[in-house]
Amino acid sequence: MTKQDPKLWKTSKLVSFLEEASLAYRNGSPIIDDDTYDHIYLAELQRREPEHSFLNKIEEEPDFGAGRLKHSEPMLSIEKSYSVEETQKWVNRVLKEANKQAIDKDGIRVIATAKLDGLAAVYREDGLLATRGDGTHGNDITSCFDKGVVNVGEGIPGVGELVMTTDYFEKNLKQLGYAHPRNICVGVVNSDEVNEDFIEALKDGAVRFVPYSTMDRWEGSFDELIDNHEQIQQQVLESCQYPTDGVVVEITHGLLKTELGSTSHHHRWQIALKQRSQTKQTTIMDIAWQTKRTGRVTPVLEVESIELSGANVSRVTAHHAGNVKALQLGKGAVISVERSGEVIPKIVDVVKTASSTMIAKACSSCGQDLSWQRDFLVCTNHSSCPAQMENTLEHFFKIHGQVDGFGSKSIEKLVAGGIDTLEKIYSSNEEDFINVGFGPGQSKNLRRELDRSISVDTEDWRFLGAFGIPQLGRGDSRRLLQHFRITDLAKITQEEIMEIEGFAEISSADIIQGLSKRWSTIHHMLGLGFNLIETPLLSEAEAIESPISDMKVVFTGKMISGSRSEMKKNALDLGAQVQSSVSSKTDMLICGEKVGPAKIAKAEKLGVRVISEEEYNSLLN
Repeated sequence: MTKQDPKLWKTSKLVSFLEEASLAYRNGSPIIDDDTYDHIYLAELQRREPEHSFLNKIEEEPDFGAGRLKHSEPMLSIEKSYSVEETQKWVNRVLKEANKQAIDKDGIRVIATAKLDGLAAVYREDGLLATRGDGTHGNDITSCFDKGVVNVGEGIPGVGELVMTTDYFEKNLKQLGYAHPRNICVGVVNSDEVNEDFIEALKDGAVRFVPYSTMDRWEGSFDELIDNHEQIQQQVLESCQYPTDGVVVEITHGLLKTELGSTSHHHRWQIALKQRSQTKQTTIMDIAWQTKRTGRVTPVLEVESIELSGANVSRVTAHHAGNVKALQLGKGAVISVERSGEVIPKIVDVVKTASSTMIAKACSSCGQDLSWQRDFLVCTNHSSCPAQMENTLEHFFKIHGQVDGFGSKSIEKLVAGGIDTLEKIYSSNEEDFINVGFGPGQSKNLRRELDRSISVDTEDWRFLGAFGIPQLGRGDSRRLLQHFRITDLAKITQEEIMEIEGFAEISSADIIQGLSKRWSTIHHMLGLGFNLIETPLLSEAEAIESPISDMKVVFTGKMISGSRSEMKKNALDLGAQVQSSVSSKTDMLICGEKVGPAKIAKAEKLGVRVISEEEYNSLLN
């Protein structure tokens, strides 16, 4: 029993922690996993005070700031079952009520549907989308459709979840360090300016509102449900292309559902079948230290191979060096490891600490002595560390997005052959590529792709964001370039950056330091003549005389006179500020084809001017 064991806590502290963990989860930034929340902390409160008010209320989500909507029917939580025995108890309670109402058992059917692990919401009759909220009122998140969220129900009212497809998350976002697709969905609705990685997901149609009525389901009797308890769960979950958190079982008999009714917490006519995460003990054999693009060195535990939840596990994340130190991890340490669903294997507990903690002293890639920065070990050899160089180059080509052929394997070969900077790569010819191990055909393609990346139109903010400067991703690069030309960045000061909304003291200092370190490379690359599309300066936009100068505008629907992105760019050139969704600060909503009435109604309610695409074009002309 550790100091963090909730059995040692006062009830007030336990409830306070549960509230904090619940809010963090619903805000898309969980501090503990679901199973730990349910089986350790919540279970302890249930053991002590089964009737505590926290256990009988809807765990409210944060206010997303877009207005509150009242539900026509309460959106409640779902009772949980972790075994066939618990499911049988639920069945018995349902049958007891059925006997009271003289309803024959054989006339009762049950359906089973995958319980999606996303952001619960309901699509209303009036075309608005609202989150569960406190069960009676939810947040208005209708604007997420304007951002690119796909409505799988095509306007059919009903309860569902905002989710991301599992395949897309695994292929495109997991390797970038995102923990769970649910957190991304929360990020999409919780911010006016969507993260660039999420924008790509939206463009690809990977973020969706999925009504439960549209999903595949199993249907059968109570006897079949109990006799085939695990098989039904497996069948239902295998048919789902989204992250899941169990299986929802409910009865379909209308009268019986009415008579069963609900508690203040859940409906009595449904239950969620869930499986406890499998946990096993294993022994640490070694710790591999991986150097990232920023120089941070992260530990990966190499453990005796174990099978968890159908997967062979031999590597477990330890997150950062501070964890290794605090938990006394090293060769011979025995740890409990958990793997649930798609979650990366992680440490649940340390059963036996190591006799000697294994903290790296030097970078495994370049041999440089490591230094501590808070909980992280850092390799400060930023200019010549192979791992940092490889990751930096890979980041550039990935973010720039206009160059094929420069994946991780190609970059590893280039760095090993001494072509280890952007300057050297862009100055290399076909013969240079052949000399480091590429074939003639591949070498020709690499050179052609480099030439194409210089000539093709590229936004200046994307170009800047590709250099991997700390605190300067694509979104912040665009914000910065609304105030300064990219060629002037070598001369700007921390104070000038801090004057821009959204940049704080620490982030501004990081940007200045990063620009200083990378400027020679940026300057060289600019000299190659990249065909950059300049971000309009806000100072110049104010001087532009146009009907929409300095106006905040939103485009929605399918446009005829050009793509939505083209019309947004044109509006920026005319001095407008283009927003992703309607708010009280919006001046004008420009509507193309197939715009839902709810969007227009929201704009009118907020006093936003609503015009058609034709009216907009007439206004400009």
